[in-house]
Amino acid sequence: MAGKTLSADYLLKITITSLVLFLPAISGELGWIRTFIPLPVFYILLTTGEPKSTAIMTKSVIVASICTLFFGSLSTILLSISFMPLGYVLARSVQKKESVIRAGATGTFALTSIWVVGAVVFGVIEHVHPYKHILETIDASIASTYSVYQESSDIAPETLAQIEFAFSRIRNIIPIIFPAIVLITALCTVWINLLLGDMLIKKNQAGLSPWQPYGQWRLPDQLVWLLIASGLGLMVPVPFINKVCLNGALVCGTLYFFQGAAVLANLLRKWSVPRAFRLFIYMLVLIQAYGIIFLAIAGLVDVWFDLRKSKDETT
Repeated sequence: MAGKTLSADYLLKITITSLVLFLPAISGELGWIRTFIPLPVFYILLTTGEPKSTAIMTKSVIVASICTLFFGSLSTILLSISFMPLGYVLARSVQKKESVIRAGATGTFALTSIWVVGAVVFGVIEHVHPYKHILETIDASIASTYSVYQESSDIAPETLAQIEFAFSRIRNIIPIIFPAIVLITALCTVWINLLLGDMLIKKNQAGLSPWQPYGQWRLPDQLVWLLIASGLGLMVPVPFINKVCLNGALVCGTLYFFQGAAVLANLLRKWSVPRAFRLFIYMLVLIQAYGIIFLAIAGLVDVWFDLRKSKDETT
């Protein structure tokens, strides 16, 4: 009976890992699933022995690659596989009992490095400048999307003019903030996998996690000086410095959003808000741009005023 249970668990892990690799490789609409690819890798490495976990990963990649050859292209599965090392990095951080901030920084560096190396290799193979090629692809996609609106007869001329202005602004700003977009994408991927991965192992094997509950996660206080420097740099009348500081401010804003979300999680726990209602509040905040900005401001304010300190701690 134990052998059958183990075999079922083994096959389930291979199936789940293969699916998260395979599905985004065959459909662009499912590309968001790549964000969660490191999660099963992270969980399997921590809850399964080293030889067995490696075998699961290898077989999952083989299964996903074979399926992709029939329904997709090799480049798409390679992109999916590029997310897997993040799971290894985060699992090693847990095993070494590193802080969550160190784990996040190491994971972000690893994932960004993989993407940069992958882009360079792609550029060499295809004989194109990878940075320019990506920007041209994005611009062509935006132009194609706008043409769909332009060809629609249901849109009033005034509305179409506003849409054209918005798309024009987007096409102009993306090349400027593209480095921040890449880094923010990596940061969000790492943050999601840190958060969900920690929840998973604490639920199943609580003793494995060395990290505090998410409500207590806190950025280094020194980071605020990078945000201040970025803000001051935006006032300098030098275009290059303005671009660098704008990217820096966007990245810092994302990091303080994470801290603001931790503040919110901590307060909701202290106020004993039911879990179902907490989920509703999180969803409401995430779908509202003002909610995201508010949390980023809350995370910044938390640097100077400890918003998570209880009344008992202040007396």
